[in-house]
Amino acid sequence: AVAVLSGLLFVGMIFKTIDDKIPTQIAQANQNTVLPTNEEDINENVPTESVPTQKVIDKRVIQIKKYLSKRNSPLAGYAQDFVDAADKYKIDYRLVSAISIIESGGGKTTFKPYNAWGWSKSGFANWKEGIYTVSKGLGKYYRNGLTTPKLISKFYCPPSADSWASKVQHVMNEISKQ
Repeated sequence: AVAVLSGLLFVGMIFKTIDDKIPTQIAQANQNTVLPTNEEDINENVPTESVPTQKVIDKRVIQIKKYLSKRNSPLAGYAQDFVDAADKYKIDYRLVSAISIIESGGGKTTFKPYNAWGWSKSGFANWKEGIYTVSKGLGKYYRNGLTTPKLISKFYCPPSADSWASKVQHVMNEISKQ
């Protein structure tokens, strides 16, 4: 048993000696060719460009897009903008798209260009501008503690506040089910 152990130790020392004297070759990928490089060069040749990653799709975007698509809304393709604007102005992500459904069938019938919300008396240059402008305006309500359609309705749509609030809340709930 001692002879076997001594033999294994001797063989291990030989391999260690050989390993120390022979430089380790590592293949380093270069766009079109593979070049051998020493182990010490690896840390010096680390690429600084970022590795492409797969984009994560926000569930909220999917919910809005599904809901608006089922209604053939021209705003369906702007689901990401609804979520981005909501995050920017700290409002519920469903609110602006829900109001568009109640006010204009999701942008199908507008009284001014790209104004699916009945916001002010003007139109917008495009849907994105409308989404961000309305979100910013609703953000002011939120900052004053008016964070539900019922609380907002008394200022947003006074003549039919309760009915409007109920409809907007219903659409918001439906968006959540998508």
